[in-house]
Order: sequence, then structure tokens, then C-alpha cells
Amino acid sequence: MADTWKLRCELHGHEQDVRAICAFSDSTLATCSRDKSIRVWEPIDGRDFASKSVLLGHEHFIATVIELPPCAAHPTGAILSAGYDRTMSGQTIVKPVINIWEGSTIVGVLEGHTLTVCGLALTPSGQLVSVSWDKTVRVWDLSTRQCTAVLAGHEAAVWDVLCLEDGSVLTASADKTVKRWRGAVCEHTYKGHTDCVRALALVSGIGFLSTGNDGVIILWDLAGGQLLKLTGHDSFVYSLAVLPTGEIVSGSEDKMCKVWRDGKCVASIAHAGSVWGVTALPNGDIATACSDCVARVFSRVPERFAEADTLQAYEGMLASQTISAQEVGGVKLADLPGLEVLEQPGDKDGATKIVRVDQKAFAYAWNGGESKWEQIGTVVEGPGGPGAGAGGGSGGPGELNGKQYDKVFDVEVEAGVTLKCGYNLGQNPYSVAQEFIWDNDLEQAHLDEIARWIDTQANQGVTLGEQAGGGYDPLTGANNAMNEAGSSGQSGVP
Repeated sequence: MADTWKLRCELHGHEQDVRAICAFSDSTLATCSRDKSIRVWEPIDGRDFASKSVLLGHEHFIATVIELPPCAAHPTGAILSAGYDRTMSGQTIVKPVINIWEGSTIVGVLEGHTLTVCGLALTPSGQLVSVSWDKTVRVWDLSTRQCTAVLAGHEAAVWDVLCLEDGSVLTASADKTVKRWRGAVCEHTYKGHTDCVRALALVSGIGFLSTGNDGVIILWDLAGGQLLKLTGHDSFVYSLAVLPTGEIVSGSEDKMCKVWRDGKCVASIAHAGSVWGVTALPNGDIATACSDCVARVFSRVPERFAEADTLQAYEGMLASQTISAQEVGGVKLADLPGLEVLEQPGDKDGATKIVRVDQKAFAYAWNGGESKWEQIGTVVEGPGGPGAGAGGGSGGPGELNGKQYDKVFDVEVEAGVTLKCGYNLGQNPYSVAQEFIWDNDLEQAHLDEIARWIDTQANQGVTLGEQAGGGYDPLTGANNAMNEAGSSGQSGVP
């Protein structure tokens, strides 16, 4: 039986992607963003949240935020946050740091990682564990603010960390594995994913969940057995949470937050952008962090649903989205069915259909909770939606800096930083690569890689991020357009 989840409220204030969200024990929410701010939100009635404070002090994008409950070092509790480094021309302009906040003040800074710190967690004994793209895991004593151990063993960026009740630590990596550590010793390596592992979540009394770029959610027992595999997302899965009921929540690049029960998807909650983060509130509601700069809370309790006009406005906004034909596998208008196909129910919650109405194509998703098809967007031929830009970026013709090019590509030079590169057929790839390096202050050592990548993309017709054909990242040389953090180079990857 599918569930009906509806919008409870929206949290507006961030100016860029909301990168992560955390629910405190008292239902307070904290969000962090690429706008370099953290916002704290407190519930003000049975439905809405109000902005309590804005924390400013990070010099670059913020990747993660968690609550530090009251402890000896911080009797009133604190907030911990960590972010991205910024390195240009071989020089570290902004160090990747972990900030300790009391109120709106930074009272401590932990330094040691050399690249983006993207995951934080607390052990049962109160130690902080951090993970980074520098392939290491660090353990910190919050009383002395010193690093007490560095765990090395992953072969690529480490994306997430989960501390278990027995004191061991799990880490998820772009090397496609999850490792379990006791002290500085790796006790077990879990292998089962086929791509970067991005998120972990505890399933108390059973084991843990993992997910990532392969779109598969795996439930493991601690001995390494795979108890369950969940599939249903159409792209990377970035985040996981477990509700008080034991149901699983996932957030994805496919703009969906999904709820899973007994091995089946029972709800698909549509968003206007990538769902970077999900968290469970104590009352069983779900809060999400989205790339459209908004955090949202959803509920299945009718008394907490937003007012009818707010719900209508949100549904209208979703319906007005433009969806690239590439996102739905390419469409030919003449081959599409008409509205009559929507007379048949969907075979599962979140199932999608593309239909033709006159000379336009529209995308619909099946809402199992309400047993109806809902319009989720208008399908267009090229990249659509916010951020597509005049030049597009998919490898088609476009304009860039006032000049017309045969092809304009998106190149992700670091997490969250995408630059456009224009190319005209017949140009020397090395000349284009050199201009790209000079224009964007990149390291000269990347010249050969960028030139080879431009040649591949422009002359062989391979789309950036395409899995077939050996996609290539100009800055790392990895296949499948892997960036330095190990994530495939598709739209929206942080």
C-alpha cells in the first residue's frame, strides 16, 4: 500500500544548493549550503519552522553539518560543520576545516585533512570522526581538539561515515567499498557496489544501509551478508535516513525522495532539483535538502500538511519544470502516446510516462498514495531548467562569452565548480585546452588531459558523463568522467 506524503513547509533563505540537513533531538533543523552559510531552524507550531540563526564563517562551500549534544567540552552542546578546500594553480587558497560552533560563534577549528571534508559522525564515547576526499579517516578528541588517529586504507575519496553502537566505525568510499574499523585496524571490507559509495545509515539491531552512484541501496549485516537490495531510483543516490518506524528514506539526483518499506518503494516525493540530503524528524516526518536552494519538510499526517494554496503552488511549480529529453532517455515526439495512456494505473509508485499533447511532450509520475498520475514537467530537446545557461553545456552548439561555438561542454573542475568550454570543429584541441587553462587559472599540468578529453568529446560525439564509450575526466584521467572525488561527471554532482 502506497503512502501519501505531502509538503508540510518550505525553508527559504539559502542562496545556493542546500547541501545537507540535520535534525536535532528537539526537532530543530540545521542546513548547510554552497552559499557558505549554516542556518538553524526551530519549529514554531505544529507545521512551520522559523529561522533561528545564520552561522557565517566558512570561506568556501559547506559539505556537512551535525549536532554535538551537550558534553564535557561543550556543556550546552554545539554544531559541527565541515567543507570544501579551494586549490587553484597548485596553491591552497582555502583549507578544508571542521568548525565547532556555539551559538553563532566559531569556538574551535580542527585542521588536518588536505582535501574536502564531506562527512562527520560521533562515536558513542563522544569522539568525532571525519572523512575526506584525501582518502583518510580522522578521529578527534573534542576536549583537546587534537587528532588522535588517522585511518588509511581506502583507495579513493571517502564520502561518508557511520559510527556503530559497539564503537566500530564504517566508512563509504569512491573505491566502491565500505570498510569497518576498530581502532586503526580495518576489520572488514564490504564489496557489493559497482560505483562510488556515497551514503550510510544505521538499521539498529540488523546492520546498516549503503548507497551511491550505482543507484542501489543495500542492507548489510555486520558480517558482510547482503540482506536486501533496493532499486528504483533513476540516477545517483546521495543520502539515506531511517524513520522511527524503520522505513528507509533516500534522496537522489533524479529529483526524488523515496520511502521504502518491506523491500518496496511506498512513496516517491518529487522535488524541483537534486535531493542532496534527507533526515528523519523525531515525529516521523522527513526533511530534505535540495539543489533549488530550498529545504523542505514532508509529512503523511494530514494535520501537518501545508495549506491548500501552498500545496497547489508547489505542485504547479513541479509541473512547470522543463526536463531534458536526455534525462528520460531521449524522446521522439511522433512516437509518443497521447493522454489516453494515463487511463491505466502505474505499475509502481514513482513510475513515469511521457505523453504527447499537441506538439509538446509532458512527463507524468504515478502517485501510488493517491492513485493518480501527476505532471512533473515539460520535456525539451536540450538541457533544461535552472543553470542550463546560454551555452547549454551538453556538447551541442551554443554561445559562450559572446561567441558562437559548434560545441559547448560542461567541465567540472572541482566539486560544485563547473566551467564551460567552447570548441569549434577543426580547432586544435591543445590550443583550446591552453586557453581554457589560462582563462580559468588551472594547473598547466592538466594540458594533455584536457586536450585529449576535448578531442574525444568533440570528434567522437561522446557526451560528458555518458557511461558507454569510456567517458573521460580531463582533470583526473579517470574513466566514466570520474572527478577527483570519484563521482561520475554528470549534471548536479557535488
